[in-house]
Amino acid sequence: MTTGQDNALATPAPDPGPKPNPVQRIIGVLFSPDATFASIAKRPDWVLPLVILCVVGLLGGIAVAQRVDFSAVARDAMDTNPQTAKLPPDRVATMVRFTAATMKVTAYASPVLTVIILLIVGGVLLLGFRLFGGEGDFKQAFSVTIYAWYPRLAKGILAAVILLSKKGISIWDLQNPVRSNLGFLFDPKTQPVQFALGSSLDLFAIWSVVLLIIGFAAVSRLSRMRSAMIVGGLWIIVNVIALIGPLLQSLKAGSGQ
Repeated sequence: MTTGQDNALATPAPDPGPKPNPVQRIIGVLFSPDATFASIAKRPDWVLPLVILCVVGLLGGIAVAQRVDFSAVARDAMDTNPQTAKLPPDRVATMVRFTAATMKVTAYASPVLTVIILLIVGGVLLLGFRLFGGEGDFKQAFSVTIYAWYPRLAKGILAAVILLSKKGISIWDLQNPVRSNLGFLFDPKTQPVQFALGSSLDLFAIWSVVLLIIGFAAVSRLSRMRSAMIVGGLWIIVNVIALIGPLLQSLKAGSGQ
């Protein structure tokens, strides 16, 4: 005689369905995010979408970096800081060399920086949602964050195409190559705060924020409104912190120090 426990053991596990296709998910996130993030919440993945994100970003970065005169860009960056005008020429030259080397290393190390940023964003958002009673684990949060980052990759591809079409690439071109925000209305040298604020209101960045809201609502099982409050609140905090540097630069320039 079989027992209820035997019958339970004999019951086949439910079919999890076909294995998700990351490429289809990338397209789905951009054009049908609700259904796609619901699928990601059930069966998160991250390896292939992260590899695609990093490789495409690296190729674009290398292509642009080979066309950039990092020394000239570094000198332009020094010129935006009124403090460097008071430094002796040899000190400025040293700073230019160091800044140029840092920019070049950053361009080629973009995949590592991308992974670090995604880990931090996914972890912070997961912590924020868990503090408000949401569900989910880090794999789900990391997967949602990667897929929600693809609008930024689209902007990066557009930026690379625009920059490669130019005869020369200046620091101003690098700061805002795609006019998808209001930053181009302001001079970053004389209006650093306005430029930073205008640049933060970027269409691709807002698109990513919207995707994070949808994705984390699916993972956390919180309402879309609660998800918007958490993601939007953290996004505002990050942008306020990013304004500190331009604000100090503007205050120093205004005081003539």
